[in-house]
Amino acid sequence: MAIDANEITSEITLEFDEEVISIADFKAAFDNFTGLVKEVSKYAAPSRNASAWVVNFYPGSAAIGLAGMKGEFSREDTNSVRALLLHGLKAIAQGIRPPQFNDKAIEYSKNLASLFKSNKAEPAVRVWSRRDESLTVSREIADHASEMLSVSYEEDGTVEGMLEKLDSHGKLQFVIYDVIDNHPVKCEVNEQQLEQACGNFRKRVEVIGIVRYGKDGMPVSIKASRIVPFPDKSNIPTIQQMRSLLSGA
Repeated sequence: MAIDANEITSEITLEFDEEVISIADFKAAFDNFTGLVKEVSKYAAPSRNASAWVVNFYPGSAAIGLAGMKGEFSREDTNSVRALLLHGLKAIAQGIRPPQFNDKAIEYSKNLASLFKSNKAEPAVRVWSRRDESLTVSREIADHASEMLSVSYEEDGTVEGMLEKLDSHGKLQFVIYDVIDNHPVKCEVNEQQLEQACGNFRKRVEVIGIVRYGKDGMPVSIKASRIVPFPDKSNIPTIQQMRSLLSGA
């Protein structure tokens, strides 16, 4: 059952609008929510005890609230934590890694966005900043967080393959599939590159830019600086033509 926003008294509140919640799901929600708040607290208020939060439960609603313990957190501290927490989740939803989130915070975010996997519909899991603002913790956050955790390093490089699968939700990106093993690599483009990318849709291209690699050494994504199309088959000389060219004919 959804919480009445007017009843919220906590600094940060996790709400899940589910009729039935298993013990396992509730424990996972509690552990990952409190873990995320603690990790952001370490960044926002490093001189404070990151565990100094009081838990509030709301009768009649599936919600967990956290308020800064008096004498431990100042109002400025809690304001900073809740602002950075929502800002960080919004950034992950757009595929941007927030600098205030370490790997643990990214992992907790991913787990919160993966709650209620048995529910075929998108579950209503929300984080409230007091009663002023709420953010839905969508499956998209889980997808982007998984990608962020899989990245081991990044460097300038190139990716070759078939340019397919346009996604304009949040960032502009395509997916490049390797022509040999069909390995997918997300390709982020800007507005200026969009027309060229669309013009080479379902064609083989070489993309130059910043490549992010996974722990297995395989490319995960690339932020494009240049897109270089391969020549069309009709423009490639045949073997007979090549022989003629080489013979000087």
